[in-house]
Amino acid sequence: MTKLFLTMTLALFTTMASAQYSVITTVTEVEDKYNATDKIGLGYQVNEKLMVGVTKDGDENYELLGRYALMNGIWGTCVYNHVKDSESELMDNMELGLGYSFKVWKDLYIDPNYTMPVKADADGKREGNLNLSVSYKF
Repeated sequence: MTKLFLTMTLALFTTMASAQYSVITTVTEVEDKYNATDKIGLGYQVNEKLMVGVTKDGDENYELLGRYALMNGIWGTCVYNHVKDSESELMDNMELGLGYSFKVWKDLYIDPNYTMPVKADADGKREGNLNLSVSYKF
């Protein structure tokens, strides 16, 4: 049992040492001011192309996100907006998008992106959002 625990601990620390984390925030407009802390999160670089993460969106909502690097700084994203105490379907809360990462300084990036809902609303419309995100990779 001790060997198993030691092996699992060593594997975990090896994974953590070689992992790359990102802190992500999206600039939002609140009451005619811009705020960079309303939608903040943490991402984990699984491999060279895939990043998964979670962001806090408001007081009780959070978002699960996945980014897949396509080519030359361009990435596709899938975001699941989890709403507490909601009985909506999975596709009602999912968005797909496309973005680009501009390297500003060392490991600081500006990531403009466009996301739109997977499923249309009751009126049959799917209005997307143009977002400006900032990320820092550790």
